[in-house]
Amino acid sequence: MRNPKALVLLISLLVAAALGGLGYYFKDALPPWALGALVGLPLLGGALSALLLPGTETETSQDLPAEPEPPAEEAEEEKPSPPEGPPQAGPEAYLAAFLGALQKEGRFLDFLQEDLSRYDDAQIGAAVRSIHGKLKLAVFEMVDLAPVINAPEGAEILVEEDFDPKKIKLIGNVKGKPPFKGVLRHPGWRFRRLQLPKPKSGDVLAPAEVEIP
Repeated sequence: MRNPKALVLLISLLVAAALGGLGYYFKDALPPWALGALVGLPLLGGALSALLLPGTETETSQDLPAEPEPPAEEAEEEKPSPPEGPPQAGPEAYLAAFLGALQKEGRFLDFLQEDLSRYDDAQIGAAVRSIHGKLKLAVFEMVDLAPVINAPEGAEILVEEDFDPKKIKLIGNVKGKPPFKGVLRHPGWRFRRLQLPKPKSGDVLAPAEVEIP
């Protein structure tokens, strides 16, 4: 995989799209925050996992002064190879650690596997409320969030000429060049603290549970 960060983000987008479609189908029964939570949590997990991955850029060699050749006797001796360090965790390990934490605290994977067609809208709304609280605790134990723009939604915002497009996304009738005056529709999110669980080897996201009578 040449770009492991792209793999993590792609998986999170697919999960977010699936949950978004599910939430839209039951939008009349769900509370206002539920659709945003269903879409936002997978995207947040993918972004945080991608941030922790090592960079993919390769280092370029620099011109170094030539070292003198060793004597013939020393050149014939074999030098021991340096010990290999622990292998770096791949993108799948970081994503697995994040999904495992959500499953442990909020049964997130069980919720995705559930056949919701068997339940009415009221039952689904009650289940989402319970899952939302548990997943919120799990996520906020790993990350400390803060808004990109510290202002309430609906406030009038001045977008300066030198604004960062990575932090501010312009929507609506965008014409000409900044500065722009607009209405804040979402304050955005950034993290002040990030502490994801350590990746584990293997393909187990959550162990099976067997109750002994």
